[in-house]
Amino acid sequence: MTDGNEWIKFFEECGRNDTSLVGGKCANLGEMCKIGVPVPPGFAITTKVYDTFLNATNIAGKIKKYIDESISNPTTMEELNKMANDLQSFILAGEIPEEQSAAISDAYDSLCQKLGISDVAVAVRSSGVAEDSATASFAGQYESYLNVIGKESLFKNIKECWASAFSPRCISYRIHNGLGLFAGSISVAVQKMAKSRSAGVGFTANPNTGDRGKIVIEGNWGTGESVVQGISKVDIFSVSKETLEIVEQQINKKTRQIVIKEKGILEMEIPENQQSLPCLEPEEVKLLAKIARDTELHYGVPLDIEWAVDVELEFPDNIFLVQARPITAIIEKKSSTETILDMACSRLFPSKI
Repeated sequence: MTDGNEWIKFFEECGRNDTSLVGGKCANLGEMCKIGVPVPPGFAITTKVYDTFLNATNIAGKIKKYIDESISNPTTMEELNKMANDLQSFILAGEIPEEQSAAISDAYDSLCQKLGISDVAVAVRSSGVAEDSATASFAGQYESYLNVIGKESLFKNIKECWASAFSPRCISYRIHNGLGLFAGSISVAVQKMAKSRSAGVGFTANPNTGDRGKIVIEGNWGTGESVVQGISKVDIFSVSKETLEIVEQQINKKTRQIVIKEKGILEMEIPENQQSLPCLEPEEVKLLAKIARDTELHYGVPLDIEWAVDVELEFPDNIFLVQARPITAIIEKKSSTETILDMACSRLFPSKI
């Protein structure tokens, strides 16, 4: 690594003030590490690596030339898709420069050594600088990949994350918001993959009413991707923020899940004898609510969280937060419908989180 760790930041080295360097996702993961929230370990590949990659390979120049000589303002879906495919092919064909590649490789080796696992399985998740901006929200527009094993797959998926900055949705978003094509630099989070028995999301204010006295937890078997993608009904737990007692719960019949395979993930049917069982035990719900409450206390605003229960660990060490995002738009005077829309906006069009 270079002096000052400009290429790599382990999560414990990041915080809320580092968004320009590590993006919103990594900054929040780092902030949670600092206050003792259980977060799977990992590191951020900084925006400087992305910027260096674009410039050292002259991909930035190729993209500018393409815009000048080919499609600059797509007006049809055919043009938009062609532009996206062409620009993404530049990214995917590029080689990460040696210095930055070595820093990433060293960081992955350090993570493996820390965990005592060779070729540890990781989630490779885009962390955009503008994801939580008040003027431009890229939340959910970039890609993430689960259960990535080994350096070859790691480097491939890092470039896939970068290439997602030039997806049809991202290009269209930039054009319609008057932003430059390079707006919103990207960091990448490389995080130990939690082997999720169950997972989901949560809100530290009730999404149906805006009630800040309740924590609402939604979950399903398998990874949390099934919850944010809405492929199945989910269990819903409402917890008193003051007493941490479960005040209401809906245990629904859950039919589909996304599970971790030897490599990658797979959507599959939940075994029939498991479909109507709660995906969380009462003590897990209460601990998860406590972690969310304590994290909200630190941030000072309601949070939208993502959580996972690791099947390989015993309670209470099996519960992790894999993301927490401040929700700053909740106002009690809003209707319940408006509140739901505000709180759900960060989960619209979810990526492979």
